[in-house]
Amino acid sequence: MPMEGLFPNLFTINGKAYPSTETIRMKVGQTVRLRFIGSNNNFIHPMHIHGGPFTVAAIDGETLSQAARYKADTINVGPGQRYDVLWKATQKGTWLIHCHIPHHITNNNEEVAGGGGLTMAIVVE
Repeated sequence: MPMEGLFPNLFTINGKAYPSTETIRMKVGQTVRLRFIGSNNNFIHPMHIHGGPFTVAAIDGETLSQAARYKADTINVGPGQRYDVLWKATQKGTWLIHCHIPHHITNNNEEVAGGGGLTMAIVVE
Protein backbone atom coordinates (compact mmCIF):
# COMPACT_ATOMS: atom_id res chain seq x y z
CA MET A 1 0.00 0.00 0.00
CA PRO A 2 2.05 2.95 -1.25
CA MET A 3 1.65 5.99 0.96
CA GLU A 4 2.12 9.30 -0.75
CA GLY A 5 2.08 12.95 0.27
CA LEU A 6 1.17 15.55 -2.28
CA PHE A 7 1.17 19.29 -1.99
CA PRO A 8 -0.33 21.24 -0.50
CA ASN A 9 -1.11 18.54 2.08
CA LEU A 10 -2.76 15.39 0.73
CA PHE A 11 -1.89 11.91 1.97
CA THR A 12 -3.14 8.68 0.40
CA ILE A 13 -3.03 4.88 0.61
CA ASN A 14 -2.95 3.17 -2.80
CA GLY A 15 -3.70 6.56 -4.37
CA LYS A 16 -6.88 7.16 -2.35
CA ALA A 17 -7.75 9.12 0.77
CA TYR A 18 -10.16 7.78 3.39
CA PRO A 19 -13.11 7.13 3.11
CA SER A 20 -12.35 6.21 -0.53
CA THR A 21 -9.68 3.67 0.49
CA GLU A 22 -10.54 -0.02 0.13
CA THR A 23 -11.88 -1.90 3.15
CA ILE A 24 -10.24 -5.23 4.02
CA ARG A 25 -12.79 -7.88 5.04
CA MET A 26 -11.73 -10.86 7.16
CA LYS A 27 -12.96 -13.46 9.60
CA VAL A 28 -11.71 -14.03 13.14
CA GLY A 29 -8.59 -16.21 13.00
CA GLN A 30 -7.49 -15.07 9.54
CA THR A 31 -4.18 -13.27 8.95
CA VAL A 32 -3.56 -10.51 6.42
CA ARG A 33 -0.17 -9.46 5.02
CA LEU A 34 0.15 -5.71 4.51
CA ARG A 35 3.00 -3.94 2.76
CA PHE A 36 3.74 -0.39 3.89
CA ILE A 37 5.77 1.53 1.30
CA GLY A 38 7.18 5.02 1.87
CA SER A 39 6.92 6.17 -1.74
CA ASN A 40 7.49 9.50 -3.46
CA ASN A 41 7.66 11.67 -0.37
CA ASN A 42 9.87 13.22 2.24
CA PHE A 43 7.82 12.10 5.22
CA ILE A 44 8.14 9.43 7.87
CA HIS A 45 4.79 7.78 8.59
CA PRO A 46 4.33 6.01 11.97
CA MET A 47 1.87 3.35 10.77
CA HIS A 48 -0.42 1.71 13.32
CA ILE A 49 -3.14 -0.95 13.24
CA HIS A 50 -5.91 -0.97 15.85
CA GLY A 51 -7.03 -4.31 17.25
CA GLY A 52 -3.70 -5.66 18.43
CA PRO A 53 -0.04 -5.77 17.48
CA PHE A 54 1.28 -7.00 14.13
CA THR A 55 4.35 -9.06 13.26
CA VAL A 56 7.08 -7.49 11.11
CA ALA A 57 7.86 -10.21 8.52
CA ALA A 58 10.06 -8.38 5.98
CA ILE A 59 12.01 -5.13 5.72
CA ASP A 60 13.01 -3.54 2.42
CA GLY A 61 12.33 -6.75 0.48
CA GLU A 62 14.29 -9.02 2.83
CA THR A 63 12.15 -11.68 4.49
CA LEU A 64 13.01 -11.98 8.17
CA SER A 65 13.67 -15.44 9.59
CA GLN A 66 11.13 -16.64 12.15
CA ALA A 67 13.65 -15.85 14.91
CA ALA A 68 14.18 -12.28 13.65
CA ARG A 69 10.50 -11.40 13.31
CA TYR A 70 9.10 -9.14 15.98
CA LYS A 71 5.79 -7.77 17.20
CA ALA A 72 5.10 -4.06 16.95
CA ASP A 73 2.26 -1.66 17.62
CA THR A 74 3.58 1.06 15.30
CA ILE A 75 6.41 1.20 12.76
CA ASN A 76 8.04 4.29 11.28
CA VAL A 77 8.04 4.00 7.49
CA GLY A 78 10.51 6.41 5.91
CA PRO A 79 10.98 7.46 2.28
CA GLY A 80 12.00 4.45 0.18
CA GLN A 81 11.38 1.97 2.99
CA ARG A 82 9.14 -1.09 2.77
CA TYR A 83 7.74 -3.20 5.59
CA ASP A 84 5.67 -6.37 5.25
CA VAL A 85 3.58 -6.99 8.35
CA LEU A 86 1.22 -9.79 9.39
CA TRP A 87 -1.90 -8.91 11.36
CA LYS A 88 -4.15 -11.61 12.80
CA ALA A 89 -7.83 -10.89 13.40
CA THR A 90 -8.52 -11.94 16.98
CA GLN A 91 -11.93 -10.35 17.50
CA LYS A 92 -14.86 -8.98 15.54
CA GLY A 93 -15.07 -5.29 14.83
CA THR A 94 -13.89 -2.50 12.58
CA TRP A 95 -10.20 -1.76 13.01
CA LEU A 96 -8.29 1.15 11.50
CA ILE A 97 -4.91 1.20 9.80
CA HIS A 98 -3.53 4.73 9.91
CA CYS A 99 -0.59 7.06 10.23
CA HIS A 100 -0.17 8.46 13.75
CA ILE A 101 0.50 12.03 12.57
CA PRO A 102 -2.85 13.87 12.93
CA HIS A 103 -2.69 16.01 9.80
CA HIS A 104 -1.67 12.96 7.72
CA ILE A 105 -4.93 11.18 8.60
CA THR A 106 -7.13 14.25 8.13
CA ASN A 107 -5.33 15.84 5.16
CA ASN A 108 -4.31 19.04 6.94
CA ASN A 109 -7.12 18.79 9.51
CA GLU A 110 -9.68 19.62 6.84
CA GLU A 111 -12.10 16.82 7.57
CA VAL A 112 -14.79 16.22 4.98
CA ALA A 113 -17.33 13.45 5.56
CA GLY A 114 -15.48 12.17 8.62
CA GLY A 115 -11.83 12.37 7.72
CA GLY A 116 -9.38 11.64 4.98
CA GLY A 117 -5.77 10.85 4.36
CA LEU A 118 -3.68 7.86 5.45
CA THR A 119 -6.47 5.71 6.88
CA MET A 120 -8.20 2.50 5.86
CA ALA A 121 -10.42 -0.01 7.64
CA ILE A 122 -10.34 -3.73 8.37
CA VAL A 123 -13.76 -5.25 9.06
CA VAL A 124 -13.59 -8.54 10.97
CA GLU A 125 -16.74 -10.65 10.99
